[in-house]
Amino acid sequence: MKRRLRVPKIRKSKYVKAVKFESDYQINWQKYVPELKKYRIKSVDFLGIPGDAPKDFIYDREYRPGHRSRQHPTDKFIAKVGSKYCPLESVTEHIITRIGQCFGLCIADSKLRTIEGQVRFLSRYFLKVGEQLTHGAEIYEYSLGKENYAELSEQKLEANYFTFQMTYEAIKVLFQGDETRIIRGYVEMLTFDAIIGHNDRHPYNWGVIVPLKKTRKPHFAPVFDTARALFWNIPEKRVVQMLTDNRQFETYIDECNPPIGWDGKKGVAFFELIGLIWDEFPFLRENINKFLNADTLNKIEKILDDEFGDLLSHDRRKLIMKCLHQRHIRVKDAVYNGM
Repeated sequence: MKRRLRVPKIRKSKYVKAVKFESDYQINWQKYVPELKKYRIKSVDFLGIPGDAPKDFIYDREYRPGHRSRQHPTDKFIAKVGSKYCPLESVTEHIITRIGQCFGLCIADSKLRTIEGQVRFLSRYFLKVGEQLTHGAEIYEYSLGKENYAELSEQKLEANYFTFQMTYEAIKVLFQGDETRIIRGYVEMLTFDAIIGHNDRHPYNWGVIVPLKKTRKPHFAPVFDTARALFWNIPEKRVVQMLTDNRQFETYIDECNPPIGWDGKKGVAFFELIGLIWDEFPFLRENINKFLNADTLNKIEKILDDEFGDLLSHDRRKLIMKCLHQRHIRVKDAVYNGM
């Protein structure tokens, strides 16, 4: 008889995480965000997950419609509190998940729930038994050597040093024979980041899933930890200003930089980077092209209204769509017109 996994109990007072800044837009969150009822919780220390946001590892047995058995399967989630702009930071990250799903991106599934009255962003834990995640940092480290990479990391010079070509070569070194499938996933992540304006894609929030059995192939991990985009920390007063002040709005668009560069070029803009990949690596065009259909933006707008109408102000939803339309146009211009 198998022994059941014992998870140390945590006092309920420890469920509530410290928050650095509260967002200025506040509603009765418990009225609109469901409470998570059937769950077990433990620290994420055993996972070694980096990042600023306070988080826990959740074993969730929440009822799922259409599931017949009384013994609901246990799902695993990383439950984060958006401590730097609570709770709009968490709401925005869930919006980003839904946007990614609209584009057909392989992105970690998520949901919003309250725990002890606090809004949490729950990101589904996607690793299965017999799998491990090799972070981008480990891929660079294997290619460059531990000491060289550590020096770059300590000085926060990764974005200035690494290029797309170098990243592709590093993937080839570690995953020879599987690099094409992996770089396709990487490019889809980059294109998505360019469209939403995500500017925090460091080497620890992307990676490759590596099966422990050699009979299975490694593949690019579902996109995860994508919170720094779409006005996540912008107060309502400035949201209203940016709707009418084109200078502020365009500055916000232009401030988003890619996490890597391009061989032989300095200061490559995000949109330019996607255009260069399109021109120089034709086999990756289909992975970029899946994000270029303007009809997808109509689906996203409907989701914002239907699923987030009670959680965001009308002005914020309008500004998010304005940003997506503008960034989408810029990506298409870079691809088709070479900017």
